[in-house]
Amino acid sequence: MAFYIKKTYVDTEPGIELVNIHYTFTPLGQTPNWELHRETRAMPRGGTLMRGMGGTTLDESGLAIQTAVEKVELPDDGIRRKILRLPKALPDPSTPAGFTENYTFHYYFETFRNGQREQSPLYTEEIVSKEVEYLDFQGNLGGMCIYWSLDDWDAPQYQPTEEPNFIARFGEDSPFRAFKFYGSGDMENFGRIRADMLRSLPLPRRFVGKIHGPKGSQVHQRWHVGGLWTPNPAERWEDYWGYVVHTL
Repeated sequence: MAFYIKKTYVDTEPGIELVNIHYTFTPLGQTPNWELHRETRAMPRGGTLMRGMGGTTLDESGLAIQTAVEKVELPDDGIRRKILRLPKALPDPSTPAGFTENYTFHYYFETFRNGQREQSPLYTEEIVSKEVEYLDFQGNLGGMCIYWSLDDWDAPQYQPTEEPNFIARFGEDSPFRAFKFYGSGDMENFGRIRADMLRSLPLPRRFVGKIHGPKGSQVHQRWHVGGLWTPNPAERWEDYWGYVVHTL
């Protein structure tokens, strides 16, 4: 499981031919071992943005289909951008769960200018998680994703939510957990069965999910919602609700 973050580099001097970003992650308080793990990505001027990562939508017939990822090629404006994929958690044997969502992200920039290689200082950011929720008092929601992006809307992504009462009644390993919908080979049947299970839960229903990113980041967030499954595809609906900005 992963989330996405955008990094930028501004060409402040002429003659920069290439910029790479090198990054890794460690438990809190540890220094990076670049020989053990290193990710390297080239950062073109302008850059390529990926939008709509994850999630589903309804087609014209009312059937659920995977959301298509949109690639946006930006013109050269002197700013280099790269969307990075970071883990939501790292292994941590010292915790009861065996993993932690609170870790350190290390990165630096490598530049090539006029044939010379230069390296920026090492930057570190603390990665944290934050739980957000939505209360459904009417009981008409069949699915809800957190639609969010860090600092701006350049890298929007979807995070499924779950109703805690669903887990309590049907179990952590239920084949109809919300996130399993996206890998389901039969989304129609999945939606029908899960809707019946949701209807059996008391109101209000509490849809809960987590977002991840550097501590102090501004989160731009909306809700991607869909109604409970109905046998008539023409009566099915989806929408985007709300818009808030908050801090991790």
